[in-house]
Amino acid sequence: MKPKQREDLAALARNELEMGHTMRTNTEEARDGHVTSLLLFVRTADDLARACREVGELFASCRCRQSGSFADRRILGAWIDEHAVTELPQGLNLRLPSNQTILLAVRETFALWGIWAVALIESVCLETKAGMELSHDIVLDALNALERCDTAKVGRYLPAFARDTPKNQVRAEIKRLNIRYPLQIEQPIYYDPVTGRLSLQKERFR
Repeated sequence: MKPKQREDLAALARNELEMGHTMRTNTEEARDGHVTSLLLFVRTADDLARACREVGELFASCRCRQSGSFADRRILGAWIDEHAVTELPQGLNLRLPSNQTILLAVRETFALWGIWAVALIESVCLETKAGMELSHDIVLDALNALERCDTAKVGRYLPAFARDTPKNQVRAEIKRLNIRYPLQIEQPIYYDPVTGRLSLQKERFR
């Protein structure tokens, strides 16, 4: 990338921050050897298209600069919950069926206040101190553990898949998640592993 292009991207990032975007980094940074993933939090379903467009632009900008925590991490999905966008906890311990305990710690966030937030989440098994890959199931179990007692407000989840994932594989995963988490699974989000761009799938898998 040419120096002028780098300067333009840096200026764009500064402008975004000045226009209501905020970045927060946990004082305890992600440690070497631990697994980190990205999760998108969105206020309402009406904000999804905007969130995917703007977060995709953020990812693309980070990849062009080849720097930043959001440059090449895997995105797991999006969680629709207006409270989580503004009240995202910094950590959660989750007991797995294997009797292991996994720590999910938010290490960095980038957000448009009140609309959406993308979080860099570090996951580690407390018993072995080893990094652990997050699955949709682990993420949903953790998110549901954070749900408020108000059953009228249940968060909804959009699993993310690489753009070239076979349709039958996506359908099978959506079907499985719908069985385990009824009424919480929405249409998938697709991401481009090369550019980082995000796109919504309009077809619903039921």
